[in-house]
Amino acid sequence: MKKALIILSALFLLFSVAPTDSFGQIKSRKELKKERAQLRKQIKDKAVKQARKEAKRLGKEEGWRVFPGDKPLEKMLEDSWMKQYEMKYDPATGGETNAYIWATGNGVAKTKSAAKMQAIELAKVELAGQLKTHVAALTTANIANAQLSGVDAETEQSIVQTAKNITAATLTQIKPTVVLYRTKIPKKELKKNNKQQLAPGTVEVQVMLFYDLYQADFQARDAIKKELKEKLKDNEAELKKLMDL
Repeated sequence: MKKALIILSALFLLFSVAPTDSFGQIKSRKELKKERAQLRKQIKDKAVKQARKEAKRLGKEEGWRVFPGDKPLEKMLEDSWMKQYEMKYDPATGGETNAYIWATGNGVAKTKSAAKMQAIELAKVELAGQLKTHVAALTTANIANAQLSGVDAETEQSIVQTAKNITAATLTQIKPTVVLYRTKIPKKELKKNNKQQLAPGTVEVQVMLFYDLYQADFQARDAIKKELKEKLKDNEAELKKLMDL
């Protein structure tokens, strides 16, 4: 009897810690989109509250304004906080991670357009570094979770590089979620942060860029399919796993 109880306890522990969403299981794009829509509903109120609070600080205390024709400051910040709060399942770790990676950039120049371009380029450099790490992990995890036995180390590295190239190329199309400018820094912030006043005739621009890791995951899957479709053409079982990606 005692021996039976020990066996039952061991089985209970095994199944209670076994992941339900991880190794060997891959969610379809349709499932991920449905899950995402539900999660975004849950964080909406939290993002709105944070946006209102931050808009007051950035506008009144720090002197930031939006470009003519852009979204109102509060709405721009709401979009930003929605992206910062949103989480997703991470196939690389089996846990949760941010649904977006993000980077900020600042530029100072004599015109708004020059300062904006400078800020965006700086943010893109930072974002590209983060993206390479994420894409490599996502690609490797997708191959492992699909249990594609026909993938050797050399092929895997080739797929990872292809996925990196695809995602890096899309950085050129990214538009900032937040774009702010100011021509003068309020005295309160100058004193608080030991800043120097902007030189006459110059403008400072601050931007925030986001990259969607759901999109990065889909691009990684597409890279895997493209690389392996020909290699696995005579292996029906492996091709079926590949299509699940």
